[in-house]
Amino acid sequence: MKTIAVLNAMALSGYAFEKLNLGKSAFEMVLEYAQSIPDISSIIILHRKEEIDGWKGSAQVSILPCTSVTMKDLLHLLEEQTKSFDTVFYFYADCPLLDKDITRRMYDNHNKYFAEYTFADGYPYGLTPEILKPSVFQSLSKLAEKGELPISRDGIFTVLQKDINAFDVETEISSEDLRLLRVSLSCDTKRDFSLVQSIIDAGGTDEKTITGILLTRGEILRTYPAYIGVQITSGCLQSCSYCPYPRFGGDILSNRNQMEVREFRDILEKVHRFSEDAVICPSLWGEPSLHSDVPAILEAILEYPAFRGIIETSGLGWSQELLNELRSLTETYDSGPDRIDWIVSLDAMDEQLYRDLRGSGMEEALTFCELAGDLFPGRVYVQAVRMKKSEEDLEQFFRYWKDRLGNVIIQKYDHLCGFLDERKVTDLSPLKRFPCWHIKRDLSVLMDGTVPLCREDVNRKHILGNIFTDSLEDLWQRGDRYYERHVKSEYPEICTRCDEYYTYNF
Repeated sequence: MKTIAVLNAMALSGYAFEKLNLGKSAFEMVLEYAQSIPDISSIIILHRKEEIDGWKGSAQVSILPCTSVTMKDLLHLLEEQTKSFDTVFYFYADCPLLDKDITRRMYDNHNKYFAEYTFADGYPYGLTPEILKPSVFQSLSKLAEKGELPISRDGIFTVLQKDINAFDVETEISSEDLRLLRVSLSCDTKRDFSLVQSIIDAGGTDEKTITGILLTRGEILRTYPAYIGVQITSGCLQSCSYCPYPRFGGDILSNRNQMEVREFRDILEKVHRFSEDAVICPSLWGEPSLHSDVPAILEAILEYPAFRGIIETSGLGWSQELLNELRSLTETYDSGPDRIDWIVSLDAMDEQLYRDLRGSGMEEALTFCELAGDLFPGRVYVQAVRMKKSEEDLEQFFRYWKDRLGNVIIQKYDHLCGFLDERKVTDLSPLKRFPCWHIKRDLSVLMDGTVPLCREDVNRKHILGNIFTDSLEDLWQRGDRYYERHVKSEYPEICTRCDEYYTYNF
């Protein structure tokens, strides 16, 4: 038997080469792992260049320059490079905790059951490789030709899923299902590097110890904020019947206060220095179209390549000229159009129901969806809140917009910890409660810079500080004690009444 290891190093960040507390970098640890693979005879590193800075190869290890951007091209390349081998191990070159014992089990089963593709399920990403027969790449290449799917960490499985019954698949199933944790044991971002470092410091070296740490040391999962909601305006163009903002935001239909662009930029700079990457949503309470300089707000986000933007809107207040300007602005930045997503709150297909829920403006909102859908193809989502009053309309809403735009969000109703009347149709909460995703990953910033514990804290009873006067590191650390209580299943009063802890932003 002759095996080859293919290490994807095409888009490694600097964290892949930064020393971990073990004295080695993730890249070095992955190479050591690759050399331990059963029956290994060749190791190929896919990289954009012909060499990797600071590393010298060996006779067994070679670098293959690869400039592919789609899975179709990558699969064609793998087909050519692996045809003389019996088995291919594929993994990313920034995953230092790949487990040798799981790999051996997967390899044995792959051969025992004559599998074409073997993968692991229930484990955190970065603990296991993918194992393939070289002959399968030809079939996968044909499947990938049906779309320009970009290269991604789950790209091979995504292509295979298009016709999974056509392949002999073997699965290594974890005794503990850790998918809910959404953990990535990779050194690609500051957030993931920090988590890997914490796991290593806690004694994580293999499947058993790493799984045990993830299940019992939940506090280490709170690393850096990933989703930043910012209130840039205090006014709205609608006063929705189910929205809490009219109840605590004052006269939102007349209010036109806004955050200065320089203040917004200051916030982004703090986030960049602290988290480095993040999803920025300038739509926390208030209609973003009411800001007097939306292009400057959008540009402030785009100036940071590691930032993505989410603009939530009613679809009102956007002229075609403004949308054209925003489209042109995104095109001046690398991947700009793909780094901005739009979520349009429509809630209903029926005109009278729309009026009951949101007020006037349906025709303008529908026009916005058409314009934005053309200017930002694939990046516009229409949204409806599922509640008792709109339940009968939802199927029609979903079918229409699924055909029209392809992207539909059905959002659960949020009573904001009892601040609003209960209108949800059904209880979606898990049988067993777990620590809040929002305290773990989100940061909410009000227009005056106030940072509450979370978006739900509309009465401002749990204030972490002010982002204009406090360091972001201090603000974030003040939330640690709340999250640690969640890990121990001890909840502040606001959290005991919360029904949002299991919802996930980005």
